[in-house]
Amino acid sequence: MPLAETPPLLRLTDVSITHPDAVRPTPRAVSLDVGLGEVVLLLGPSGCGKSTLALSLDGLVPHALPATLDGTVEVDGLDTASHTVAQLSTRVGMVFQDPDAQLVAGTLLDEVAFAVENLLLPPDEVLARSERALRRMGLWEHRSWNPDRLSGGGRQRLAIACALAMDPPVLVLDEPTANLDPVGIDDVYAALAEVVAERDRAIVLVEHNLDAAVGLATRVVVLDAVGGVAFDGPTQAVLRDHADALDAMGVWLPSATLAALRLRDGGRPIDPLPLTPDDLRDALEPDERDAAGAALLGGAAWQEGAEPPAVRVRGLSVTKHRAQILRDVDLDIPAGSFTAVIGPNGAGKTTLVQAIAGVDEPPAGRIRTAGLDPAEASPRALSARVGYVFQNPEHQFIAHTVFDELAHGLRLRGASDDEVRPRVEAMLDRFGLTERAQAHPFLLSGGQKRRLSVGTALISGGAGPAGPSLLALDEPTFGQDRARASELLTLLRELHAGGTTVLIVTHDLQLVAEHATHVVVVADGQVVASGRTVEVFADEGLLEGAGLRLPPVHRALRAVSTVAVGGRPTATPSTTGPSRDRGDGTIAPQRTAVIDPYAPLPPAPAWRFLHGINPLALIAATAPAMIALVFTRDVATPLAMLLLAAVVLLVGARLPRRLTLGLAAGVPLGVAVVGVGFSLWIDPAQVSETAIALRVGDWTLRTGAFAIGFATSLRLAAIVMLAVLSGAVTAGPDLVRAAVQHLRVPYRIGYTALAAYRFVPRFSHELDVIRAAHRVRGQGGRGPLARLSRSWGYVVPLLASAIRHAERVALAMDARAFGAFPTRTERHVVPLRRRDLVFVLLSWAACAAVFVVTPTLAPTL
Repeated sequence: MPLAETPPLLRLTDVSITHPDAVRPTPRAVSLDVGLGEVVLLLGPSGCGKSTLALSLDGLVPHALPATLDGTVEVDGLDTASHTVAQLSTRVGMVFQDPDAQLVAGTLLDEVAFAVENLLLPPDEVLARSERALRRMGLWEHRSWNPDRLSGGGRQRLAIACALAMDPPVLVLDEPTANLDPVGIDDVYAALAEVVAERDRAIVLVEHNLDAAVGLATRVVVLDAVGGVAFDGPTQAVLRDHADALDAMGVWLPSATLAALRLRDGGRPIDPLPLTPDDLRDALEPDERDAAGAALLGGAAWQEGAEPPAVRVRGLSVTKHRAQILRDVDLDIPAGSFTAVIGPNGAGKTTLVQAIAGVDEPPAGRIRTAGLDPAEASPRALSARVGYVFQNPEHQFIAHTVFDELAHGLRLRGASDDEVRPRVEAMLDRFGLTERAQAHPFLLSGGQKRRLSVGTALISGGAGPAGPSLLALDEPTFGQDRARASELLTLLRELHAGGTTVLIVTHDLQLVAEHATHVVVVADGQVVASGRTVEVFADEGLLEGAGLRLPPVHRALRAVSTVAVGGRPTATPSTTGPSRDRGDGTIAPQRTAVIDPYAPLPPAPAWRFLHGINPLALIAATAPAMIALVFTRDVATPLAMLLLAAVVLLVGARLPRRLTLGLAAGVPLGVAVVGVGFSLWIDPAQVSETAIALRVGDWTLRTGAFAIGFATSLRLAAIVMLAVLSGAVTAGPDLVRAAVQHLRVPYRIGYTALAAYRFVPRFSHELDVIRAAHRVRGQGGRGPLARLSRSWGYVVPLLASAIRHAERVALAMDARAFGAFPTRTERHVVPLRRRDLVFVLLSWAACAAVFVVTPTLAPTL
């Protein structure tokens, strides 16, 4: 409860929020006070308005997001409706679900300092606050790293550090662990526990992982399906006294509580209901613990059959973007099994399953899936036997209505309208989408999109009602409340019971324990274990070594601690991996888990004189020459300029070896190819020199045409080399800072562009995923028209993804006071020094000499 004699830091009075085109507000008529020292856990089913309510606490609703707010929200005495987001950002720190959508800078220190710089604080104060926040999150030693080197948990801790650096009395976290593996979740909550222990602020937490949150929360507020407050009180009282009601509402509960409810249904009541695994263990007699653990583990009953495996993988290695993702994988997946592929973030789980399903074409002869080689089978033949559901349903939508989305696969196989309509209508009814049959798939709710994506995978399989013989799903319960997750898992269990082999990628080991008959453990691109769930989960040391944790309930009960995996002795818990044993049977997270073990190390820092030149000086030194080259008409000038730029670049900058070799091989080849191309394009009648340089059959290359084409290609090559010279050693943040400081470019434009630049790699990845998704749906064909048609189909999902990401980044930047003032503190000054002026003058002099002298060495063309 709030600390005594202190006014509430948050006060909500009859708060209702209505989104555009919504028929009713969600949340609705919410009133509550939150005081200093409280940790409020906000629960409720999907669509009740939890995240919307969280966004209203710092004014993002209604200032940044279009919605009507009725009632009042006061933060530390300020009415959010009458104060800007920037003003409120010093009172409320926001941490969002996606850590990647909150990052805009190139180092950890710059990331944290970004928020404080927006407040116009002195540079010394900016650095002091940033250091305190990074030390509090255990990240100070890595302050010079690029955030991309952190694990998911590390990046989320960095986001918390950004919020703490603003020194707000209220901290709001909206699903901060939704994208994390078990180690990342433990890592974030270990950091949050340190913040909570200080009791120097109020915390509002929207979370579905109650095993991690219940130990920190002092109070629980539950919203019902229409957004009203259903329950509000101390954590234990709400979760214990109203467990059955919460279960009926589809609200997530602690796994120990859900386990106790299942045991009660089986005839073993436990009173009071446990909230933690230790509570559950203590409530059971020693001889009951193994039986209880076994009852909660292993999924459906499994009887080994004589039929061949549904999937056979031998010697599979996969390399993407010059990085090896999978290495020499051997694997069998039993036919009719419910198999879960688990492992830490970046281990290669999705790559493995996508290769099995033919989403990413594997090497020929390495995989046999449902009797087919995915590398050789046509998309249409493969989709008849294998269904694949992507983590983001929107990636695989290709039609303009829900009906056509389901009908697409049937029509590809030539089914008649008389066959298509009844099958689609049956699938619509099965997934509760009949009333949305004519709606655009992108306009469905999150749960409806997920159901539609599963329906598209099922309906495409064969002519029978059973659908494909293998159904693969990537994170099928991601972002869903317990009711919707249970609904989907019930469907998967029904399909499994009917003989379908189900294959899922998931971080949720509780889901695995309850539903999977088999488990595949992937770590560092290799399969480190596979087998029955009960056997793999027995080897806790193996899981720990792979960066995983047993589900909390099973870790507490130790139900399978004496079982061996595949005949091997049970391994002991690892003490060198991402966790360590405290010695009392519980696991404490290592702070080194912030490092992503699969992230490539950055190249060793190198400095040469070009690295110390102001980015604007580099542009000023090269831009005039690039412009002048356009008007040259001889061969010697662009050739000399090309050689001069190459020498300066090689001497003045330490380029990556790949780039150096690429320039050395690519520039001469490009000059030759482009030169010949221009030579063929030039009208011979316009050439004064008509001597024949080369004749092949009826094709003739004239000397004059070749000279003009060669000069044109040299001009282009010289311009490209000068552009490389000006940009090869220029960091994006430094260029933005230099433009803001010296050219008076509005910093809001510069830093917005910088945030967009960080999205480019993600944009490329999204495009790859969308291409793969459309190929899975049978969007094939060859020739330019087919390629154009496919490319047009990528536009809508790619645009939707870009817009969503841009919105999330914009919200994160607004929450960090971006744009609060006309100027901001620039802790990094990018000065224009005397050596910059000298470099520019010397460059101009060298270029002028080239343009004056070289035209005399070759005739003008």
